[in-house]
Amino acid sequence: MNPSYKGLRIGYSAGTAKRLNERAIDSQWVRYLGEHADLEPIQPLRLFRMLGGSIERFQRDFPASLDRLSDELGDLSEQTGLRTIYMNVPALVPYLLMGRARAGIDLGFLFIAHSVASEFWLRQWLSIAPFLNGRDVLLCSSAACKTALHRISDRFGMARLIPLCTETLDRSEIGSAIAERGGKQLLSIGRLEDVKNIDCLLRVFARIRNRLPETELTIAGDYTGTDQAQIERYRSLLLGLVGRLGLDGSVAFIGPVEGEAKERLLRRSDLLLNLSTDPGETFGYNLIEAKRWGMPAISSNWNGFRDVVAHGEDGYLIDCNWEEQSPLVDEEQASDAALRVLEDEALRGKLSMRAAERAESFDYRSVFPSIMAEVARSEAAAGTSMKQPDVSGLMNRKLSELTSLYRMENLHRLPFLDRPLFEILSGQSVMPLHDWMPAVRPIIGHYAGRIAYAEY
Repeated sequence: MNPSYKGLRIGYSAGTAKRLNERAIDSQWVRYLGEHADLEPIQPLRLFRMLGGSIERFQRDFPASLDRLSDELGDLSEQTGLRTIYMNVPALVPYLLMGRARAGIDLGFLFIAHSVASEFWLRQWLSIAPFLNGRDVLLCSSAACKTALHRISDRFGMARLIPLCTETLDRSEIGSAIAERGGKQLLSIGRLEDVKNIDCLLRVFARIRNRLPETELTIAGDYTGTDQAQIERYRSLLLGLVGRLGLDGSVAFIGPVEGEAKERLLRRSDLLLNLSTDPGETFGYNLIEAKRWGMPAISSNWNGFRDVVAHGEDGYLIDCNWEEQSPLVDEEQASDAALRVLEDEALRGKLSMRAAERAESFDYRSVFPSIMAEVARSEAAAGTSMKQPDVSGLMNRKLSELTSLYRMENLHRLPFLDRPLFEILSGQSVMPLHDWMPAVRPIIGHYAGRIAYAEY
């Protein structure tokens, strides 16, 4: 442990995330955190017991459940002596903040904004905003993410801009991987959902195959969605596209990958394609995973992607226009950029080496000192008080009435503007994407961007 952080003790949930993408980040993150602070595991059962056994039980019993949560959170703080807890179960954050505010407990929370404007997460952030204080460390991985939060409430001005991180590889290992590649293997890795534009990716790949028929595309990831019906509709759409575009035998859907299987896939691939316009996107972790293997990327010019991909240096950003109801990625531009990289071995080598070099700025040994400094700062703010005995009263007020807390000019299109905060938090995410995107455009309209392609 770095001597400058000696004495920092941080609690964390000892459970395992359900989703593969969350698990990939969190398992590494906890390990990195353990190199910089003493970690105190908290059994997930204890955290959920504070809520009465589940979030649903807490919601059903509210506001009576709030007193139990406050008492048990106070007991946890007193018994463990913890002053900071890393909340790696992010769905619990609004409830724990409410419990802390109800009792005025001197306890800080460290957590990451992995998503902002998906319906589920926007409901969460609206309930988090009233209860943030100087004891908290909220990390935003990209400038666009922080701006989006700030458009919800001025209280998110206290968020800290620090990127997600990974662990760089030995230069010789990267060099060997680059030398073994032949310019024919394309990769997409992440969730398979309509917001990720996998259908757009298939059309782009069809254009590439027309000129380079030996290229192959591997699509790694699990199907996700609001319900099983949505998942099956999108699966059917993608498989139908593969057939209509004549891509049978050149596209492999291999499902979720992790560990060594994932590393082998990253090592052998020539080019990463990520054309997502997910409203919940904040960073693009697979972009730095590719970078650490010296793999260039073609990505939509969307949100945090532009913080990771240096256009023309280690990949290319593709114009993303949001002039209609939903954002659109320029598919022709994407295929042209990919072809340029695949056909020009010297360019591909240059982009690959630059990607490996830039990966070093996302190495956890460079990033974590800034995080630890923020935790130390928050602990120095011990005694910060935001005790609000009438938490339930605040949560039962309509969002539209809380003009001093929220930036209403950016929230006026939301369908639940005249609902109480607690009803918003506990409500289901059911709004179709084509209706949801216009509703959140005042919050995340800046996610979409264009690039001047002077070289084309």
